[in-house]
Parts: sequence; structure tokens; C-alpha cells
Amino acid sequence: MTPTNLFKLISILFILTPFFAWSAPQMTLIDRVVAVVNDNIILKSELDAEVNLAKQDLQARNIPVTNPEELASKVLDKIILERLQLQRINQLGIKIADDELFAQIQDIAKQNNLTVAELRDRLNLSQKNGFESFRERIRQQMLFQKLREVEVLSKTQVTEDEVSNFIQRQALVQSDVEYHLGHIMVSLPESATPAERDASKQKAQDILQKIRTGEDFSQMAVRYSEGSKALQGGDLGWLGVDQIPTFFNDALNQLEVGETSAVIRSPVGFHIIQLQGKRNKNSQIVKQYHLYRFILLSQDARNKQQPSPTLVKLADSLTSLEAFKQLNEKYSDIPASVNANGNLGWQTAKEMPPEYFQAIESLQPGHAAKPFATEQGWVILFLDGVRDQDLSLKDKRKQAMQTLRMKKANESYEIWLRRLKDEALIDIRLEDPEIMEKQPSHEEALSN
Repeated sequence: MTPTNLFKLISILFILTPFFAWSAPQMTLIDRVVAVVNDNIILKSELDAEVNLAKQDLQARNIPVTNPEELASKVLDKIILERLQLQRINQLGIKIADDELFAQIQDIAKQNNLTVAELRDRLNLSQKNGFESFRERIRQQMLFQKLREVEVLSKTQVTEDEVSNFIQRQALVQSDVEYHLGHIMVSLPESATPAERDASKQKAQDILQKIRTGEDFSQMAVRYSEGSKALQGGDLGWLGVDQIPTFFNDALNQLEVGETSAVIRSPVGFHIIQLQGKRNKNSQIVKQYHLYRFILLSQDARNKQQPSPTLVKLADSLTSLEAFKQLNEKYSDIPASVNANGNLGWQTAKEMPPEYFQAIESLQPGHAAKPFATEQGWVILFLDGVRDQDLSLKDKRKQAMQTLRMKKANESYEIWLRRLKDEALIDIRLEDPEIMEKQPSHEEALSN
């Protein structure tokens, strides 16, 4: 369950169930210890309160409580796990800032079409100090989520291959993905004999072997394909998922861009496809520049209109990344911290300062730009590469990474909780008949 859904569920429990109440029972019970968790005790009154909440939740879902003892046992187990997590939270010093908590409460109120003030009033009407109890319960759930991120999610690793495979599987069921396919077909005559089928299949295998040994796919299509696009080099153009023949799907699912399938059988013949491109209909193609930067310290660089001829000549001589990196040795008197972050990575024109883009706009990769002045001194940029990047694909990879990490974390979270429980000192006293026996209230005891 996501944090949002969890908080929404809590909000429903506190707001939308008409029978919600945390009112004190008619009898004030003398507390007994029902469990000890390390150095922390759980009282019967705490268990009873949580059992009442669990019953209300089950009633709201129209689920009858058929075994109260079993329910109490399950609720106690939940409380034990919560106590263990709270102990771990204290050990790690995990905190929830007040502004984080208020933002979450605002979100819950908004989901229920309420202001925070209206939410507070409703909770306080339902129960004395209802809003305060609600707020602390939300804080606790947020603490549990942070603990999960620290202990489980942060240690969950996802490989790039897993991300690629995930995106590929997802893409096949998304209508906004398009594929650029090359196609070669060796047709079968109607009512083909076994010998004719074998001959056609062998011809397709021979074509595939030539492609895999270096022959150009489009040329092979022109020469051998009997498909409708043979004269276009087998280019089927960009196709949506609903336009691709279903007998291509399994093979397409295994292909990366640039790869060629094995021979595919269909009722009309044998096919070879090549995945020549893949894109999102809503793709955001931008040009990115891979930049390196070197700063020559100078106090009066801003006062000079142009760099010196010597400096310009130096920049012109930097025709390789290796030569550019040697500037650190050439100017070893410059503090290392000045150029410690010289690799600026891939950036779009909008992401870099305007003077940077102006310097490299007409520059060819593998060259340094003309030096320009800044407050620190003269800046020399080296353009290592230029590429077209689909930002929507970058976002998709990020989302896939998060989805896979969460999926893996979900798989290991219960294991982590049980391990936490196994390593703790827990003494459960729920089966003690004296504990479960209803005790008289103080008023009843006095009257007797």
C-alpha cells in the first residue's frame, strides 16, 4: 500500500465511518501486561483500543468478526511489530518535521473535501482530543515509511538490464509507443507442400545468416523480400502496437533497437524483422551537450573585453579530452577545488548558463571553445559530445527504476519485519486467563 493510500484509509476510518468512536469503555479496567517487547510493555487497555479499531474497520468493510481471540492475537502481533519499528526509529534518530506532518494532513483533508480546520473540528467532535490522536497516528505512519526507506528501500538494488526489460514489457501494452520496423518476407504459396515450406524456410534462414554476418538489412530486403515494402528496403515505417501483426509480438519483445529477430513463421510465409527505432508519441527530443570546464583564476577577467591571444591559442590546441584534462597539470598552482567538478555531464541549452551555450553553440565535438570571462576568471569549455535525447524516455526509466525498487522492497519488507521480530526479546502473555478476564471498575470495587 502506498503512503497516500494508507493515509487516505486512515482518514476514512477517522472521518467517514459513522460509528467511529474512541470513547472510553463503560468499565475502567485494571491494566495488565499482555506482552513485553525488549524493554517495552504492551498493556491490555492498549490492546483493547486497537482491537476496537480493527473491529470498526472490519465492520466498515462488511467483514464479520467470527473469532475474537484470533483477532486479538493478530492485533497484538501488529502492535508488537509497531513497537519494534518505533524502537528502531529511536535508535536511528529518524524524525518527522512538523511542516512535513502538516503537509500530509492538508493532503488528507483535501482528499476528503475538507479544510484542516474542518477536519480538526470533526475529529474533536467524534472524540476528546481526536485531532491530536489523529495527528500522532499520521506522524507514526510517516515514521514507519521513513524507516522502511532507510532499512529496506535504500538497500534495494535494480540493474539497468532490469529497467530496460521492464520498460520493454510495459511498452508492448502501451498504445503511445511506436516501433520503426524493417521487414523481410519469404512467402509461401497456397497449399504449400512440405518440400516448398522447407525450401522457403531455408531461404529465410540463409538471408538471416547474411544479415548476421554483416550484410545490410535494407539491401537484403530489396534483393530477397517478397513483402509489399521490399523496394523501400523493407521499411514498414513507424507503427503503433495495434498496427503490428500479432505474430511479431513475441520476437519484438526480445529485441533492442538495432537487433534483428530470428525467422518468424506465419500463415503467409517466413519473416525477419529488425527493430530500427522505438519512441513515445509524446516524446520530447532535445539536444544535449557533454561539457567539461576548466577555470583559469583571474581577478580582472571581467574588465578585459577579449582573452589574450596566448589563451585563445591554448584553447585551439585542445583537440582531445586527454589534452584538455592535462590543463590540471599545466596549471597545478590553481587550487584543486576550483576545477574539482570539471565534468559538467550532459546538459541542454536551457540547463546551462547562457554564456556557456553561446560559447559552444557552433562548436564541433572534440574541441574547446574560445575562453570567456566570469567573476572567477577565464572559463574554457570542452565539448566532448552532442546527442539527441528523449526526455520522456529518461523520465520513464526513472519511473521504472522506482517501480522496480518498490516492488523488490515490498517483497523483502515482510521478511525484514519478521527478522526484526525474531531478533527481539518478546514475552507474550495474552493466553494468561487472568489477563483476559474482565476486571471490575474502581466504582464497582468500592461498592462491593
